[in-house]
Amino acid sequence: MLFEEALKGIDYSIQTGSPDIDITALSDDSRTVTRGSIFVALEGYAKDGRNFVNEAVSNGAVAIISDPGLRVPEGVIKVSVSDVRTALAKIAKNFYGDPSAKLKVIGITGTNGKTTTTYLIEAIAKSAGAKAGVIGTINYRSNGDARPAKNTTPGSLELQKLLSEMVDDGVKYAAVEVSSHALDQGRVSGVGLDVGLFTNITSDHLDYHKTKAEYFKAKSKIFAHLKNSGVAVLNYDDEKVRSIKGSIKARVLTYGINEGSDVKALKIKLSSNSSSFEVSTPSGEFPIKTRLIGMHNVSNCLAAIAAMYALGVDRKSIAEGIGSIVSIPGRLESVEMGQSFKVLVDYAHTEDALNNVLSILKSICEGKVWTVFGCGGDRDKSKRPLMGLSACKFSDRVIVTSDNPRSEEPLDIIRDIKSGINGKFSNYDIVPDRREAIRKAVSSATKGDIILIAGKGHEDYQIIKDGVIHFDDREVAAEILAKKMKDKDEGKRDSKGDPRSSIIGRSR
Repeated sequence: MLFEEALKGIDYSIQTGSPDIDITALSDDSRTVTRGSIFVALEGYAKDGRNFVNEAVSNGAVAIISDPGLRVPEGVIKVSVSDVRTALAKIAKNFYGDPSAKLKVIGITGTNGKTTTTYLIEAIAKSAGAKAGVIGTINYRSNGDARPAKNTTPGSLELQKLLSEMVDDGVKYAAVEVSSHALDQGRVSGVGLDVGLFTNITSDHLDYHKTKAEYFKAKSKIFAHLKNSGVAVLNYDDEKVRSIKGSIKARVLTYGINEGSDVKALKIKLSSNSSSFEVSTPSGEFPIKTRLIGMHNVSNCLAAIAAMYALGVDRKSIAEGIGSIVSIPGRLESVEMGQSFKVLVDYAHTEDALNNVLSILKSICEGKVWTVFGCGGDRDKSKRPLMGLSACKFSDRVIVTSDNPRSEEPLDIIRDIKSGINGKFSNYDIVPDRREAIRKAVSSATKGDIILIAGKGHEDYQIIKDGVIHFDDREVAAEILAKKMKDKDEGKRDSKGDPRSSIIGRSR
């Protein structure tokens, strides 16, 4: 591609050289630069790309894009822009041929429910006979092929590249989790959305956004990225989300359980292993049954139904797709080793998510509800006491432990959690080591109990100080359960005694 074509639609000035050259690649990471590349010297949140220009040039960069004040080595083209981050998004869109224009893109934002909704949309697309792609918290998938996710929403350059790969793979529907960070930082600039979906809003990420108002404002930016024919899909059950309906210029479709929703759940039936309801749409009603449990998953199903209904997908494909989902990784995911009680792993890491999950479990549990949870370090501290309160309110016994402490001391985080429950509840224990906390719950649970291990879900790591260790709640729980079942079996055999001893005893 000609460098000049990559710069289309961007306000720039050439400080050295000429843009009339061919470029072969685009990068904002000096380590990935190859010969013939453009290097965009982006001032990142962890590292400043302007400090790596020389490395980029030595790796083969022929052009540098940065703010006006940066000096570059001789013989290299220097392009100055006033907003490097915005320029990168536009250049990436140009370089990869505007892939979102060739896809049906569903962007999903909200505090909770994004991941589950993407899985449901993917399943519906497959039932409709179409290829699907997903960009989200657990991984990035294109037509079944998956790779690990670095962020819920990748940077603008990687996002355009992923969407371009989906186009090459023949994908029709792309479901993209759009985080508040991504919206605030312009990562989705240059991506056109056919559907912008807002699931709900509760307190989270205040370490970054500082106030709930700023967090909500960032989330609401998703609708600025709708295509001309795009549809805004709103959760009508969430008062705050519902409040912005009148300010959206695009077509709006609402979903929910409350009166007034365009896509509404009727005759809801919930059990310990499934959920069913009649969904009412502007063009009629049809039945839905899913193996996902709880009212929050009814809402997630409605979100996916509304999004795909807005795109004209038929009701048969919608119902079959939702029915095909067995479970979502790390979302009330069961760990079964033959025990007489349930062990569930869930990503719930906000007060609202914990409330939703525990209220379901409390209503279906025949015994006691045990909750093992902690809060992440270097993140929103305001939710810690609230999560402690939720856990103790809806559980019979809580074990407060460590999550991803990062640079913080685990006991300091636990102290913040305790501040919400001291003097109000006493049904909790403190076990800072997460493995030991899980072991305590497993060793204490009896028939009919439910253990919820919350906060990390699908994650297979723990971040402690500057290090990352392998830690998967599902694996740890399975390992501890396997030992408990083995010890139980051996205990049964021992209690029966050794048959040979009995024979010998009688011969005496």
